[in-house]
Amino acid sequence: MKRYSLIAFLAAIMIMASSAFCFADGGFTMTSSYPEDGDSNTSMENLGVKVTFSKPLNDESVKAANEGKFAIYDEDGKAIAIKVLFSDKEDGLVLVLADTDTGFVAKNNSEYKLVISGELMDNDGDVLGEDVTVTFKTYNQKANNMINMAMMFVMFGGIMFLSLRQNNEKKEEETPKDAPKEAAFNPYKEAKKTGKTVEEVMEEQAKKEAKEAKKKARKKKAEEEPQEKKIENCAEYLNNVYHVHAPAPVNKADRSVEALKAMRKAEKNSKGKGKGSKK
Repeated sequence: MKRYSLIAFLAAIMIMASSAFCFADGGFTMTSSYPEDGDSNTSMENLGVKVTFSKPLNDESVKAANEGKFAIYDEDGKAIAIKVLFSDKEDGLVLVLADTDTGFVAKNNSEYKLVISGELMDNDGDVLGEDVTVTFKTYNQKANNMINMAMMFVMFGGIMFLSLRQNNEKKEEETPKDAPKEAAFNPYKEAKKTGKTVEEVMEEQAKKEAKEAKKKARKKKAEEEPQEKKIENCAEYLNNVYHVHAPAPVNKADRSVEALKAMRKAEKNSKGKGKGSKK
């Protein structure tokens, strides 16, 4: 009796081990996808899904058998044209892409669904057993554009604010702190003070402002015009030239007024004698 019990126990263990081995060896499933099921804000360009399976399915005969086992539907339930690419380098990798050569254009903020048939077969002849779906949504182009525009406005607004602030700070630095501030002109207050009419006061103020504006313009023009540089000491620029305050006479006697008068008289007399001799 004990012997039969032992045999039955060993048989049960062997059956359980073999069934576990067969399950592990024969399982064919989808292991991952990109985008994943439920993803949003996916790219509108090259719309499609990258699918990875637990076992390879790239034999030519298997590719032919799996034709029509993939499909992508739009949010209206209409199937779109697709391309199915089986990888020969990476086992179990399949790319299911929208066929843009047919004129397909993905819609903005729209939902698409990849459906993989349960009859999909791997190289060993195993099948999925049930349909697999991956639903994803393209990104919202309008919302992204609005966000980008708002960010641009904020950025330009910040730049303008900083520029104005720097200009104001520069003006404050250039303006002397003890400079008197001109009070705003009040025509009514001035008219009451002088006893003139408001029109007369405003007319006088306009003339005064015009006069001040002309004065400032002349001053600005004079500052902008190049000024000729007066050379006071030539000795600084020319070689062998020496600076003197005034020409010096030969002797002190020549400096007197009487000596100068005598010289002029002698010159006149000499000229007169010259004329007489010619006659």
